[in-house]
Amino acid sequence: MVVIKFANVLEEVVVKEVHVQIEELRPEVQPKVKVAEVTAYALNRLPPLFATSMAGWKYQYDYALNELEPQISQLVKRGIKTSLFGDPLHDITPLPNQLFMTNAGVLYQLSQLLGRKYLRWRDVPVVIKEIASKSSCLSQIDSSQDQTVLQSTGEPEIKDSNDLSYRQRTLLSGSKGFMARQLAKKKQDALKLSESAVCLNQVYGNSWANDKKAKDAIEMEYRALESYTLQAQLGLINVLEHLVLRAIERITTPELYAQINLNEVAAYALNRLPPMYATSERGFKYLRQKAITEFPRELIGSVRNGVMKVHQVNHVELQPIYANQFVEEYEQAMRTLNSFFNRDDISLENIVAIAQELMTCHAGQSN
Repeated sequence: MVVIKFANVLEEVVVKEVHVQIEELRPEVQPKVKVAEVTAYALNRLPPLFATSMAGWKYQYDYALNELEPQISQLVKRGIKTSLFGDPLHDITPLPNQLFMTNAGVLYQLSQLLGRKYLRWRDVPVVIKEIASKSSCLSQIDSSQDQTVLQSTGEPEIKDSNDLSYRQRTLLSGSKGFMARQLAKKKQDALKLSESAVCLNQVYGNSWANDKKAKDAIEMEYRALESYTLQAQLGLINVLEHLVLRAIERITTPELYAQINLNEVAAYALNRLPPMYATSERGFKYLRQKAITEFPRELIGSVRNGVMKVHQVNHVELQPIYANQFVEEYEQAMRTLNSFFNRDDISLENIVAIAQELMTCHAGQSN
């Protein structure tokens, strides 16, 4: 499985513009606007700007602001109107959780479950250990009960195995102690920005210029985390990303596949294909089928060209986008959790279920 270390810079830019325009609407209208649908509407009509390095990210970001800003503004405005007055029969069935079973998507699920807005993978083992230390259910967690929701190939199965049952929700919501701790954690999250700035000030010094550098670094890190989990937050997905990654695997030999930078190939291809963002199950299936039947040659051709370009050009070591750092944290977090639970099968497919089980048991004991 390819670990995604590329991003469409336009996602962050468009979402920001969507929120700005929503705030300009009448208060009673604002809740009716579906951010994900407006974002997908605009992204599907803009040229994609994928990047794999921080230098590429900055270049694409500046291009979006300097060259595409009027177009972005107009498309967002039209997207809002479409969201408010569009087809009443529009499918509102959300995308299944299985489509977000990535390290970014699962991190967002854990952040929601644990009530920590700025949760990073490096924090997950600490939080899980804290919950486990206060629960007597640790020994009861049976690896045979874990459910794998992803298929090795093809389209993910449409079923949701990560939702809490009614009984579990009742236990969680009924625990005053649990809710109090969650509120305290949210307050701690709100303090993280200032605490991190203080730590960086110790590195950069206390001058005004260095203080600004420290704050800029923290702001960039938080923006990167938001961007990293953005698709899972909004419930939208670019259908072509999965198809391009599968195409790379199928048209390259095992030797070449192991040598080339797969993320650079994917970004190259995606920047030359029409974006296909979906926010509903029906939309996902429709766009996926459209890509497969209407422009398979263009898709394969873009991937082939990307493979040749990346293979032929001398690789220059550039600072990767922040997603690379988050992926490294994920890999370390999985090793730490497997060691803690004395298992070797903890992964994206079952970590949410394990956290749910521990929290449910802990909430039941607190009652």
